[in-house]
Amino acid sequence: MEINIMERQDNFLKFEVLGTGHTLLNLLRKKLSEDERIEIAMYSIPHPLLEGVVFEVTGKNGVDVEKEIKKSLSGLKGDIKEFREAWKKAK
Repeated sequence: MEINIMERQDNFLKFEVLGTGHTLLNLLRKKLSEDERIEIAMYSIPHPLLEGVVFEVTGKNGVDVEKEIKKSLSGLKGDIKEFREAWKKAK
């Protein structure tokens, strides 16, 4: 997987992700959307035959979206750990 920053502004980040698709990025999009400091979290696949997904995050004024992305990724790790523990207990 490779990530390339395409555009960075005060409360906006646009980046391209190579080597992954909907599964991981939709989880991140949903987690970011749960954060009240994030106004928009979305991604698009510019062309189905080309590798690369473009992800955009816009935060409210004064919000460091890179910091919020890191928090959301940590939150996803916690969600996966919780699911794994529940799975171990499943009968």
